[in-house]
Amino acid sequence: MLAKCMSVQMSIKAPFDRDAQFAAKRRSVILSAASAFRRRGYHNTSMVDIAKSLGLTKAALYYYVKNKEEILFESHVMTYDSMDEILKSYARTSLSGLETLEAIFRDFVELLTQSGVSLLTDVDSLKGDWEVQILKRRNKIERRVVDVVKRGQAGGTIRAGDPRLYVFFFMGALNWLNAWYDIEGRLDANDIADHFVMQLRSGMAA
Repeated sequence: MLAKCMSVQMSIKAPFDRDAQFAAKRRSVILSAASAFRRRGYHNTSMVDIAKSLGLTKAALYYYVKNKEEILFESHVMTYDSMDEILKSYARTSLSGLETLEAIFRDFVELLTQSGVSLLTDVDSLKGDWEVQILKRRNKIERRVVDVVKRGQAGGTIRAGDPRLYVFFFMGALNWLNAWYDIEGRLDANDIADHFVMQLRSGMAA
């Protein structure tokens, strides 16, 4: 009897979740559109181009997003959400300040080269509250990385200097990574991550 009841329960399909399906499809649309922005440039990519790359009609694309600016905004949000998770993963670590910073930047490089959520350029193309929100998110990320630098300086693993300038320098390099990185280029994501970390260590190690 128990086996029969279990069989009946297993045969019952989970209810269809329309909202979840819409959210998943919308995320896929945004990721694909952001990839088109990286390849062709934000201003050189039209909604028609995006629709064609996704195999959608223009009307179907507008079902998921209002315009290009919304795609750009959501792409930044996804990236900063992922960066937040990376930073949280190192909140309680036994690594030194320098080792933590190296690990964070390696993860950031891997995020921006290997995942589909990466787009940090064209912030000035956002307007109004969207621009304000993204600048706040960016500043929050930078402050948290500055705190890691300060911890490294206090612990003697990172050389003295303005911690904000250190962070601005390397975050600036990350911001433009999407502009030149080619997934089919001679350097893969690990090569680039190794190089970034090497430059960070040589420039900041005490």
